[in-house]
Amino acid sequence: MLYRQKGAALLMSLVILLVLSLLATSSMQNSIMQERMSTSTREGLMALEAAEAALREVEEQLEGLESLDNFGNDTGAGNSDGWFYTGFAPGVFDGSTWISDEKSLVASEIDGIAPRYFIEYRGPVELTRSAQGGDGKYLLNLNFEGKGNRDGGGGTAGPSGSDIMGKAESMRIVVMAEGPSEQSRKIIEAYYFISAKNLE
Repeated sequence: MLYRQKGAALLMSLVILLVLSLLATSSMQNSIMQERMSTSTREGLMALEAAEAALREVEEQLEGLESLDNFGNDTGAGNSDGWFYTGFAPGVFDGSTWISDEKSLVASEIDGIAPRYFIEYRGPVELTRSAQGGDGKYLLNLNFEGKGNRDGGGGTAGPSGSDIMGKAESMRIVVMAEGPSEQSRKIIEAYYFISAKNLE
């Protein structure tokens, strides 16, 4: 009888040890999953920051643009690497877009991340009060020379309630950046407008 009780104690100890081992394994797996999630979030944020920095770099480059020649023409001829005319830009989600020097350009490296981008010319834009549905009350200070007001005064055609609020050339910028392990990718798209006066 005494020996049976000792055997039962050993069996109970083994069962308790097994249960504790399963709990420890489950807790460890949960910790590993949380670590992976936080690493993924960190890499995603790093890629986003790199993409945003590259976008600012491209905008600065476009700010000094004096010609639209790099974009080619409406037949697709004359497109320069990474610069495309309307309708000729590569697919954003096509993997080959981001590995080809003919389809995208490399921006400055940021913390070991080298974002890539392309620019698509989208055409001229003219903002007028009449195009805003009558009195143009929803068009507020959108001229590119920064002198307009709600009443249309001080626009590009001069003061005293001119109809033309601004003329510009529009560009679409798409930037892609991958995290350090290349497991995370962020793609951002922005539209940039250049005053038509810059290109005259």
